[in-house]
Amino acid sequence: MLAIGMYKGKPGAHKLDLPKPEITKPDEVLIKVKQAGVDGTDFNMIKHNLQDPAEGQDKIVMGHEMVGVVEAVGNDVKTIAVGDTVVLTVRRGCGICQPCLHNQSDMCMTGLYTERGIHKKDGFFTEYIVDQEQYAIKVPNDVADMAVFTEPLSIAEKGVEQIRLIQSRMPWACEHPNHSFDSQDWGKCKTALVVGAGPLGILATALLRLADVFTYVVDIVQEDSPKVHLVKHMGANYIDGRGKSAKELVDFCCTPTDNLDIVFEASGAAVTAVELINYMSRSSIYVMTGIPRQEIRTELDAAQLVRQIVRNNQVVVGSVNSNRSHFEMALKHIPQIEKRFSGMLKEMITHRFGLADHDRIFDLSDTSRLKTVIDITG
Repeated sequence: MLAIGMYKGKPGAHKLDLPKPEITKPDEVLIKVKQAGVDGTDFNMIKHNLQDPAEGQDKIVMGHEMVGVVEAVGNDVKTIAVGDTVVLTVRRGCGICQPCLHNQSDMCMTGLYTERGIHKKDGFFTEYIVDQEQYAIKVPNDVADMAVFTEPLSIAEKGVEQIRLIQSRMPWACEHPNHSFDSQDWGKCKTALVVGAGPLGILATALLRLADVFTYVVDIVQEDSPKVHLVKHMGANYIDGRGKSAKELVDFCCTPTDNLDIVFEASGAAVTAVELINYMSRSSIYVMTGIPRQEIRTELDAAQLVRQIVRNNQVVVGSVNSNRSHFEMALKHIPQIEKRFSGMLKEMITHRFGLADHDRIFDLSDTSRLKTVIDITG
C-alpha cells in the first residue's frame, strides 16, 4: 500500500510501502481514502524538518485532511455502514482530562493527545485507514465532492464559535435586537479583519461573510492573485499589507463603523499578530490560529498593553484544532458556501496530485498555489 511520510532524522517527504491495515477491534472501520488535503502544517513539517513519529517508530505517515469510503466495519459499529462516505477527525484524546473524556480533545488539558499525521500517530496520505467509529463522521451526499475541506473549515468553525461564545457577554453590541452574538443574524453590524489569505483565512472569511460580517482580509500578495479574487468574490475587502503598519491596517478597517469588532489571525506572522493587539477596538475580540515556527523577538510596553486590555474589555484568545461538533458544523456550511459564493471551494483547489507525486506535492515555488489536493483512489 502506497503512502507519503517522513523518516525520523531524514529531511523531506518519502514514498512508503506499507501493509494494508485490518480491523482488529469491534468498534473499528476500514476506510478507503479518496482524497486528502495538504495544508500549512504539512508544508511546515517538510520545511522545518518536523517529524514526530510514535514512540519506537522511525517514520510517520503525513496528512490530516481526508475524505473516504467505508469498506468494512467491526461487529459493534452502529452509526457507519459499508459504502458510507466519511471524514475523520484529527486529534485523539489523552483519556485522562475532562475535555478529552467528553469528546473535546481539542481542549486537552494534559497535552498527552496524539494527532493523525502530525503528532505520534500516522495520518491520511495513504490508501487505506483503520480507525474507531467515534472519530468517523458520515458525509451527506450533497457534500461529498467538497468534503476534503471539512477539516480545515472545522478549524475556522471553532474560531468563529469562540468569537460568538465569548462575545455573547455583550448582548447589546448592536442597536438591533436580533444582531447579538448568540442570535442567528449575529454577523450584521459587525466588522472583522482576517489576517492572512491562505486556505484558513479564506475559509474564515467565508464563514464571516455567510453571517454578513463586513470583512477585510489583509495579505502581502498582488491584487491579481487568485487569493484576492476569492476574497473579493465573497464580498470582502482586500488590503495589501505591504508597507502598512498595524495601526494603519486597523484605521483602514474602522473607516465604515469606527469600530473593529473581530480580528481573526490566520497567518502565523508573529510580529504583526502581536502589534495588532495594541490597536484593538474597545470590547473587541482577537482570535489567534496561526502558529509561527521561527524565533522572533520584538519589544512592547507591557504596562500599556495590560492597561489597554483591562480598560477596554478586550479579549485575546488562542484557538487550535477542532472536535467532532466543528466537523459537523463544517459539513453543514460547505453546501451553503458553495451556493452563496458560486463554487468558491472548487476554485480554491489550484493543484492536484497523486500519491506517487510526493516529490512535487510540497514544491512551493509556484506562487499561484492556494489549496492542494491529493487524489488517492478512484
